[in-house]
Amino acid sequence: MKIIKITGAFLVLGLLIALFSPKEYSTEATLMPETQSAQSGASGLLQQYGGMLGISGAQLSGGGQEGSIPPQLYPNIVQSLPYQIELMNTKVYFSEYDTTATVHDFFNEIHSPSVLGYARQFTIGLPGQIIGLFKTEEQEVRPLPKKVDRDSVLSLTKEQMETVKTLRERLSISVDQETGILTLTSEFPDPRAAAEVGKKGIQLLRENVEEYRTEKARQNLEFVQEQVQEAKKRFEEAQNRLTEFRDSNRNLATAKAQSREQELQSQYDLTFNLYNSLSQRQEQAKLDLQEETPVLSVIQPVSVPLEESSPKRLLILIASIIVGVISGLGWILIKNLWDEEYRGV
Repeated sequence: MKIIKITGAFLVLGLLIALFSPKEYSTEATLMPETQSAQSGASGLLQQYGGMLGISGAQLSGGGQEGSIPPQLYPNIVQSLPYQIELMNTKVYFSEYDTTATVHDFFNEIHSPSVLGYARQFTIGLPGQIIGLFKTEEQEVRPLPKKVDRDSVLSLTKEQMETVKTLRERLSISVDQETGILTLTSEFPDPRAAAEVGKKGIQLLRENVEEYRTEKARQNLEFVQEQVQEAKKRFEEAQNRLTEFRDSNRNLATAKAQSREQELQSQYDLTFNLYNSLSQRQEQAKLDLQEETPVLSVIQPVSVPLEESSPKRLLILIASIIVGVISGLGWILIKNLWDEEYRGV
């Protein structure tokens, strides 16, 4: 009879947990990062037509896949603070609340804890709340940046850091060590938001990986483009000087005039060769940038979940019955041992 009472008590507790636990919706996307190949399409195109552009075979060895990011590092990118800040600044439509808000505003101003959340807040979290009453210092409210400069010093408020912690738990990515396939999981208390945040997470992952991989190639292209503009300006100036001199000295009767023409012609040839060489380097740098741009293919896109992923009500009830039976048996065993010990004394 005691076992039935204890099991019934645990069953009632499990029923309360199952009824008042907040609903969560989960969606997944399967991603495939690029595979390393001996020669990319851009490199092959450069090998085939490089001679027409004046680019030699030795120049073609600059590009490659040596800087590929291992799939094992993708979870670190998702967990990074710049990634999380940009994600929490994303505006998302929450269908259950019929409103559009940033993820940060949703968790701080719209989303309210469940009954169990309030119970935990005023039991386990009560000491922290009491301590917080005595803290009178006010934190400066700082707006979230839309794009994070990774070379800057990040400064977040306590509320913003709490949102970051929440997002790290709700958006995660796992790696299959054998195949390198990535699985991105997004879990939110709203089905539409779970899908939208998952989609934004994939977009940000692509942008971050592309930025990491192509940083050197982009810097090289920007430098070469600047050099091309300067070389073009010097070439046009040399061309104008030579043209003006020839227009003013059509007969070139004197040796001095001929010498001056040769000097201007040499300057013209030098600036032209430099401009032509840098133009070839610019085309090569563009192809190198394309070659270094990573590809993150979506095998299975995110979808709006139709059913909640938690709470698992049936599982909670079954676990409550099992725990109740074990607790009842344990109670009877301990009571019998105690009674025997007491009678022995």
